[in-house]
Amino acid sequence: MHDFIQFKKQRELGTILSDTFKFIRLQWKPLFGLIFRIAGPALVLLVLAYVFYMQTVFGSFGTLGSNPSFFSSSEFGVSLILALVLIIIAGIAYYGLMYGTVMYSIRSYMNNNGLIDKKEVINGVKTDFWKLMGISVLTALMIAVGFLVCIAPGIYLAVVLATTYGILVFEKRSVTDSISYSFELIKGEWWITFATLLVILILYYIIMVIAQIPQYIYFFIKMFTIAETIDSDPASMFDGVYIALNGVALLAQYILYVIIVITTGFIYFNLNEKKHFTGTIETIESIGERETTGD
Repeated sequence: MHDFIQFKKQRELGTILSDTFKFIRLQWKPLFGLIFRIAGPALVLLVLAYVFYMQTVFGSFGTLGSNPSFFSSSEFGVSLILALVLIIIAGIAYYGLMYGTVMYSIRSYMNNNGLIDKKEVINGVKTDFWKLMGISVLTALMIAVGFLVCIAPGIYLAVVLATTYGILVFEKRSVTDSISYSFELIKGEWWITFATLLVILILYYIIMVIAQIPQYIYFFIKMFTIAETIDSDPASMFDGVYIALNGVALLAQYILYVIIVITTGFIYFNLNEKKHFTGTIETIESIGERETTGD
């Protein structure tokens, strides 16, 4: 196939980025279809949980006039904790399923010479469901603790652990073994991996800002049109239209995170090729097989 992308090879930063967008361009239809099918329920729950959180926090401003101590009340505390718990649970499920879907899509793409077998992907994610949830929880905890201790350890761990899902899916390792091996795989390559992720994160952020423009425009228009009433009712700034626009922006944010996920797949193969030359060996073996068959 002319446009087939060879994953098992070494790449420079620019090539990783260009091939990430090329893969999306070539496979966006089956890829996003699988993401909606497999991770869609968790995505809907995540967005609803975030909307509930916004309503809990911003909607409570309207009660301050009649009840100045509302933010310290048990009612507000329970609602806030419930919203945060739902966001955490849905977030862990969504990102675990999304990473699993993308990695199994890449695996299927490679095994089928440029075609993604939907059944193959679905069965793969089902088989590794608990592994994906486990690695999602453990990596999130490790990165969170790293940021709590100091920002630098959090950044370091986030870069190292970016390849764990690829290791889990492509090498069929256990959760703990995948995490452990990610530290070995990135030795001597941390800075270039960090630079690659930083550039793709900047691009992702720019796309997200563009997606949020309608929300910002509505917010500023609303602020100027009801400037007189904001002091008496701050909650009027965050009406149903604003929350709906925010929900759409969140959907775009979570769905387009696929850009970063695919990049981590290319990073895994790049690091693996530098360590083990897997793709080079397979290419040499395939050439030898063709020559033998030709003779």
